[in-house]
Amino acid sequence: MPGGAGIARDGEGVVLVTGGAPGDRVLARIDGHQGRVVRVLSPGPDRVEPPCPLVRACGGCDWMHLSIEAQRREHASLVRLAIAHALGLPAEKLPAITSHPAPQALGYRTRARLAVRASGKRAEVGYRAAGSREIVALGSCVVLDPRLDATIDPLTKALAGSRGEGDAQIALGRARGEASPVVDLAFRGELDPLAFRSFDEGVANGTWAGVRVILEGARQPASFGDPRPVLRGVDGADLVVDPGGFAQASDEGAAMIARRVGELAEPRGRRIVELFAGSGTLSVALAEGAASFVGVESSEAAVRAARENLAARGLAGRMVVAEAERFPLPKEIDVLVLDPPRTGAREVVRAIARARPRRVLYVACDPATLARDLAELCGGPGVRSEAGGAASGAGPFEVEAIETFELFPQTSHVETVVSLARARRSGAS
Repeated sequence: MPGGAGIARDGEGVVLVTGGAPGDRVLARIDGHQGRVVRVLSPGPDRVEPPCPLVRACGGCDWMHLSIEAQRREHASLVRLAIAHALGLPAEKLPAITSHPAPQALGYRTRARLAVRASGKRAEVGYRAAGSREIVALGSCVVLDPRLDATIDPLTKALAGSRGEGDAQIALGRARGEASPVVDLAFRGELDPLAFRSFDEGVANGTWAGVRVILEGARQPASFGDPRPVLRGVDGADLVVDPGGFAQASDEGAAMIARRVGELAEPRGRRIVELFAGSGTLSVALAEGAASFVGVESSEAAVRAARENLAARGLAGRMVVAEAERFPLPKEIDVLVLDPPRTGAREVVRAIARARPRRVLYVACDPATLARDLAELCGGPGVRSEAGGAASGAGPFEVEAIETFELFPQTSHVETVVSLARARRSGAS
């Protein structure tokens, strides 16, 4: 199930059990319709020994007890079932899912969000415990790129002496032409002046390429060095991201999905619109050779980065600062691409349905909101047509292809790209 839970049955019905694997016989502690594995009595064929000693306490890698092959299979199954249910179709009526494996299963994250807390004498840096606000302090993390893993200790030491809590986004930037960690720290409380000194010295000695500190109540963030993340674009050239802005969990994963979206869009000579464009990770693949390209993003900082990324490649295109929900879509669109946040794009897809571009590429990180939005575009049993009648199967688009990308190995999260074409029904041109 999404969220990493397995399905078990007791005398009263279905129970969702975290920590289970297909085929397991387990002893579980049940509370209502939720449960947690206490002991594995006999393992199923997909269970493996997790490579991290903190896996039971940490809330990060909820599928680390599954083999990589099982993770890939279950991700595709979750996506297929969610879409089929939303569209009111048998799963076998959907196109076969193409699954793209992860370049590597461990040490892959070049981007992560860590929780931080400081009590005046000591600091904790780590992930939230499963279902809790408590922090599981890290000495090391097996899914982090080693260059990011090495920054946990100096960050913890820099925060010792402070009082408060917050979040630190860590990623790779550039310093003296080499990949080096950057930190974007949002902190609530009293940050010890020695922390600022540590950040300044860390940039000078190469521990970090840059650090940005957003202190609650301060008018401006404090920056040291260049705190912008930098990843390798689909073309192998650097692609800058605004500090604290969105990018995929790994550079290789971001390039993999951008390459595939570019292939599916076939932008040469076409009119392309991209919504939720961010800093242009996909834009650089969509703008090349396009007859016209418009990227829409609500963050001014992200748009500045996207413009810089397009200009560095000599690519033409227009980046617009606007909420996707309020942007008036052009009358003629050959390909519309959207990559919304986890909450999906309910209002946006209704505008897309009215605009009826020739093709839609929906990039999603959550199968449930993806399925909900596809029901609006393709017609689902819970969707009403503008005339007020049932709209099941009567939307302006139909699913052409579904592809899953293993961008988050060891977790229940999966990235999906769905290609939609105008429906080939009578009267749909």
